[in-house]
Amino acid sequence: MKRAIISGSTGLAGTAVSKYFVSQGVETLCLGRQALSKEDCNHKFGTELNYLNVQMEDIASLAERDDLIAWSTGSDCVFFNFAWCGYQKLTDGSFSEQLNNAIFAAEAVKAAKRLGCIKFVNVGTLEETFVEGFLSSNKNYPYCSDQTNYVLAKLAARDMCKMVAYLEKIDYVHTRLSVPLDPDLLRGNYVAATFKKIAESLPFDAPLNKQLFDIVFLDDVARAYYMIGVNGKNKADYYIGTSKPATLAQYFLRFEKIVKNQSFDDADLFASINTEIFSTAAINQDTGFFASTRLQDILKKVHDH
Repeated sequence: MKRAIISGSTGLAGTAVSKYFVSQGVETLCLGRQALSKEDCNHKFGTELNYLNVQMEDIASLAERDDLIAWSTGSDCVFFNFAWCGYQKLTDGSFSEQLNNAIFAAEAVKAAKRLGCIKFVNVGTLEETFVEGFLSSNKNYPYCSDQTNYVLAKLAARDMCKMVAYLEKIDYVHTRLSVPLDPDLLRGNYVAATFKKIAESLPFDAPLNKQLFDIVFLDDVARAYYMIGVNGKNKADYYIGTSKPATLAQYFLRFEKIVKNQSFDDADLFASINTEIFSTAAINQDTGFFASTRLQDILKKVHDH
């Protein structure tokens, strides 16, 4: 992979991936909804790179953009689709609003092909796996979640992109993430904010969610996508994580023990049930990627800041 196009480059994961690609010598074209000046880009990404202000509803005409004339995909360019938009956050909004993301993702596949990309990598969520498990269980009650619209749209995006990629004759790779986390805790959501409170010995709201999660640092996420760009296989579906899922309560308990310099046993804090859906065997085998995420590193990062 000598070149890459990254949609949604200003988001949490997209920014980390963009920075890493540039550091690895990949000529990178970043796409985003924000109008950024050259100075803004340098501040945002910490380096000079190619950036285009592109609304996803206009992605189909990306190849016709006049400001793309000076940028060439070459013979080894991969398109990474991180773009997704909710109402106030990624997971909210109506079903039609969420479904638009799936339509735009499928259009991005066509745009990638027209631009001469050889591979399209779509970014999904582990929630897809949870809802698919529910649907295949033939339960007699509807799937209920505050992310239902988001998850169904993500499933639609995966299947639409896969079909369009087949028709357009471009390699397609699907990926899923659970909880990508900035180890600096400078960006993120409830998880990042809670870790920061624990590191500073402040009170925090106990999590109500009993679901299993798999926290993976953005450094690992960026490295994983680089390795997928280089060695990812057509039609693959890669889960990117540590394969050590736990509930948020367990994660917070472990981190509290680290902050207090108390001993702990990993076996007591991570899930002991069947966690096949968190398996990283496919990405390990095809790309050689293994996550190096350690909660101990969060404390050092917080203290360094």
